Amino acid sequence: MSSTYLNGRSLLGSVLRAERKSIIFAVLLLSCWSAGEALVPAVIGATIDEAIGSRELPLLLLWIAILGACFAMLSFGYLFGSRFGNQAMNRQTHRLRGLITGRVLDPGYRPERQRMPGEISTIATVDTDVASMVIRQACLGISSVLGLLVCAGYLLWANWLVGVAVLVIAPLAMFTLRWLTPRLSRTTHQMQADIAASGAAAADIMSGVEVLRGIGGQATATGWYTARSRKATQAAIDSASASGRMDAAQVVISSSVLLVATALSAQQVLAGNMSVGSIVGVLGVAAFLATPLGMAVNFVQAYTRSQAAAERITDLLAESLPHTGTMQLQPRSDAALLLTLENGQGERISLPVSPGRFSVLVCADPALQGQVRDAISTLVPGRLFLDGTDVTDIQREHLPQVLRVVPHEAVLFSGSIAQNIFGQDTEATTASRELMAASGVDQLLEIFEDGLAHRVEGAGTNLSGGQRQRVALARALAGGPLPRILNDPTNAVDSVTEAQIAAGIRELRATGEQGTLLVVSTSPNLLHAADEVIFIDAHGSVRTSTHQTLAAQHDYEQVVSR
Repeated sequence: MSSTYLNGRSLLGSVLRAERKSIIFAVLLLSCWSAGEALVPAVIGATIDEAIGSRELPLLLLWIAILGACFAMLSFGYLFGSRFGNQAMNRQTHRLRGLITGRVLDPGYRPERQRMPGEISTIATVDTDVASMVIRQACLGISSVLGLLVCAGYLLWANWLVGVAVLVIAPLAMFTLRWLTPRLSRTTHQMQADIAASGAAAADIMSGVEVLRGIGGQATATGWYTARSRKATQAAIDSASASGRMDAAQVVISSSVLLVATALSAQQVLAGNMSVGSIVGVLGVAAFLATPLGMAVNFVQAYTRSQAAAERITDLLAESLPHTGTMQLQPRSDAALLLTLENGQGERISLPVSPGRFSVLVCADPALQGQVRDAISTLVPGRLFLDGTDVTDIQREHLPQVLRVVPHEAVLFSGSIAQNIFGQDTEATTASRELMAASGVDQLLEIFEDGLAHRVEGAGTNLSGGQRQRVALARALAGGPLPRILNDPTNAVDSVTEAQIAAGIRELRATGEQGTLLVVSTSPNLLHAADEVIFIDAHGSVRTSTHQTLAAQHDYEQVVSR
């Protein structure tokens, strides 16, 4: 299945095509259920006329057996048909969630606007459920056609006048539903968007709840969330109102069919054109007619909801397609890094990083500093080169094996400290003392009695900012010798801890477990520990030397002492 789609309709079409075999089996079995439900009142009417009226026991037993066969057909048809449909629906839900997760985690994912975590979570859970629901509704909707045909056929056979009346009313019902559909689509799309917005607001508030408590912003945050929640509530009410009108239309249509069938059947019985058993069958079939009509109504209603959810999914999947690099490079610890920037005059600046060394990059111009961070975070073509190869030309699956670019934000997940560093607990026993010291995690191990097995809550909420940053730094430095680029990896720790980390990084590099290391920072501790400092002054000129040498220059000293 493709990961990008033109719109929500194309996504739903791909979902249905991917499960066409399961849908066919489900439709066949659910058609047995639909036909069986329609035949039950007809068989009861025939039993009255053929067996009870004639008072013949063998005929009675025969028609009872036929009735039992109808019940068996409809029961097993619904049981196994629903199973096929639900399995297909769950598979597609899982697949859509995989597509969303893969896109968000892809190194090339660059959204046009910053989405809050709660919004992405809502799309990956609620919208995928609603979008894949189209499979179940398609199975029920298509199978309802056979039920409608059986009902119409029996009514025409029992009495052509009653049958024609039903066949005239049914198209009118579809026209009414078609008229209501656009209104439902608009309100449902707004409801899904507002629910996502309120979820995002809640996630954003919870991520900063400690800060809000510290500054006394609880009331403001509560009002902010309440406003979004009320908007989502109103959208849900509007959607429910539109849905209620469709439900009301369904009831009116079904009642109209039943009333017409009852009046005409009674007239035909009085005229001697129908038997008592036939009117029982006709009224039962006419009453059941509400079920396949209702499934048709629900299909239209559910499809609009699924399409609204699918539109939101396709919007996310279409955001900044990942780079399509085709090259593979062999891992090299001494690989050369090259950054290219542009100064205010549009002149190109090349920043070569010495292979196998520990370098720190300092920019006097905030605009150039922003270019550096964009180059290493968004992987813009023509900005970052590894051994002369543009990183965007390297296969994104292969890129982490040859270059590790670590974002500034320390993002942790639920699990142990060892799992957050190594990805699994088994590596905890092989964790080197140098790695723990270079990241400052050794200090955490003195605090936590269970050491690397200490439990980390989701997003690291049970750790301080400095503790989270140290765990993230250990994760960045782990994994053997390969080039790394770090962005302000110690700004959340105190100066004493930062000095210990800087010394630890030098000691770790002395073991040969690290390759080329480029750090973007103005930390005096990291600058002092570095093999070289790359300084870009306010005019765009590049100077490369040691921190001790550059510190004697006024413009450099002003930047690093801010």
